[in-house]
Amino acid sequence: MKSAVKRAPRLGSLNLQADLGPLEQVWRVGGVDYLPLKMLLVAKLIDMRVERLLKEKSGISVAEWRVVAQLGVLHNGSVREMARQACVDPAEVSRSVASLEKRGYVERHVNVRDRRSPRFSLTPAGKAHFAAFRPHWRRFQKALVAKLTPAERDLTEHALMVIAGALLALLEDY
Repeated sequence: MKSAVKRAPRLGSLNLQADLGPLEQVWRVGGVDYLPLKMLLVAKLIDMRVERLLKEKSGISVAEWRVVAQLGVLHNGSVREMARQACVDPAEVSRSVASLEKRGYVERHVNVRDRRSPRFSLTPAGKAHFAAFRPHWRRFQKALVAKLTPAERDLTEHALMVIAGALLALLEDY
């Protein structure tokens, strides 16, 4: 006699079922051929959660956080470098830098190699802001992948790297 319990489809040891609520219908569109759409949806959900977290704990925007986080890790950078590393429009980075500079989180330095492209770094207030928000960011990251096994995390990391490489090849001039 067959069981009435539905089992989740499985790929190896990966459970391919999750509660997607309002995304359930669009997630099923196109099957695996629509992986890029699913990746865009996941990225948007991450942005929405990060935006909410930043509003609650930090008072800066997602675009501003990208600048603070890059400068917090890399210590300095130009608008062009930060835009390229975050895959965003340089105008977005420029607006974020200007806003952060006005609030005293970022300072401008003359670039002796190219005076048209200043370098930026975090001020002591910016470093303190980065340090204060980082634990919230780490908790978010851990919560996001908490249900993944180490093997699933490794597989996801590998798959995302392969996809990013393919996209860079398709963009060619990036």
